[in-house]
Amino acid sequence: DHRDLHSFPTRRSSDLVAVKTLEIYQRDRIIEHVRKVAPKFLQRLTRLAEHPLVGEARGVGLIGGIELVKDKASKAQFEAKKGVALKSTSFAQEEGLILRALGGDRVAFCPPLVISEAEIDELFDRYERALAKTLDWVKAEGLLAG
Repeated sequence: DHRDLHSFPTRRSSDLVAVKTLEIYQRDRIIEHVRKVAPKFLQRLTRLAEHPLVGEARGVGLIGGIELVKDKASKAQFEAKKGVALKSTSFAQEEGLILRALGGDRVAFCPPLVISEAEIDELFDRYERALAKTLDWVKAEGLLAG
């Protein structure tokens, strides 16, 4: 019960914001929604593993990531200084997405918890276009194993 938070004048406003956030999550059934749409998100995420640049794709709930590799069979990585994940997220931004490039040429996917199944499809359709641009760039730069 959060009513006792109001009896302590030294409580930080962040405590009250946290409680209000939890109330909104309950009221709007956010967790139930995530459980409903997460399978679609994970299905589309793991499908990215079929792409020649993707060495691994995995996630849980609505958090996912992929690893970009120069050789799918050996999972050999690109040289870090080439910034392949950064380039890929730049192409994603051109497609209207905000994704995060991580070390080791990994790309993180963390959509809003209220994303719909149609928006999940749009997210991955857009990233697939960005990934195609990334592959074209990698080829043009001569970065693929071979």
